[in-house]
Amino acid sequence: MPITIKCQCGKALKIPDSMAGKAVKCPGCATVIKVPAGGATAKPAAPGAAAPQPAAPQPAAPQPAAQRPAAQRPAAQPVVPASADGGLDDMFDEEGFSKQVGKVCPACAAEMSAGAVLCTKCGFHSEHGVKMQAHMTAGLDIDHGTLALMKAEQDMAKETAMQDKLVKGAGMPWWGLALTLFMIISGITIGVIAVNTSRQVDGAGEFNAVGLFALLAGSAFALVAAGAWAMIIVHAFKADRNQGLLSILPPYTLYYVWKNLKATWRYLAVAVVMGGIAGGLLSVAGGP
Repeated sequence: MPITIKCQCGKALKIPDSMAGKAVKCPGCATVIKVPAGGATAKPAAPGAAAPQPAAPQPAAPQPAAQRPAAQRPAAQPVVPASADGGLDDMFDEEGFSKQVGKVCPACAAEMSAGAVLCTKCGFHSEHGVKMQAHMTAGLDIDHGTLALMKAEQDMAKETAMQDKLVKGAGMPWWGLALTLFMIISGITIGVIAVNTSRQVDGAGEFNAVGLFALLAGSAFALVAAGAWAMIIVHAFKADRNQGLLSILPPYTLYYVWKNLKATWRYLAVAVVMGGIAGGLLSVAGGP
């Protein structure tokens, strides 16, 4: 009779008594279990009576088998157990003992080859510890509804990133706001000074409000242009120290901007525009 063994995973296994003393593998958790040698063993068949010598032919009619004496009946043939190469192999295949499992996916418990790192059933990457969806085929590994939801999620993420980028780049930059405030304050200050000068009784002293305003505004624009030029030099220092030192020279600064046009053209444009405006205002301030 078979030997009943209970695995640590809770599954009850019925092992043939011919496997007593050997090791088997649990089909549920793949744990190797030692079959105890003291289990139930098959009892040998009771030896039958010695086979009778063939009797001499008698002319009388043979008697039925039920009416023959026990001494004249043929001995019962002993039951031969199934060989291990036949029925046991089929039983082990059915229970999963003969499966050669090299590796098991930790995510879905699917069988994997010994050297595989990607599960073809669920897409789990054992080295990275994440599920990858690139190998899945629409309609086979993943349904069309789930694929549409995944695409919608990706589109929403792209739109959110684009909106954040637009919001971040919108509006006036800080240096533009500072320049505007400086010009407004300078204009108000110059206006107050001009009014006070015009109210003087003796009229001594001549105050040029336009020249003073042009001087202050030109200085502010020149300061912004110098800051933009300095940002190009800082960018060069971040890339390489030697390039930063060479960028102090104006000719190499232009060469560096040409080599890194995508990242530095805005600084050069601000420096050129603000420098031109500053030069015009300073020329007005220094005129007659």
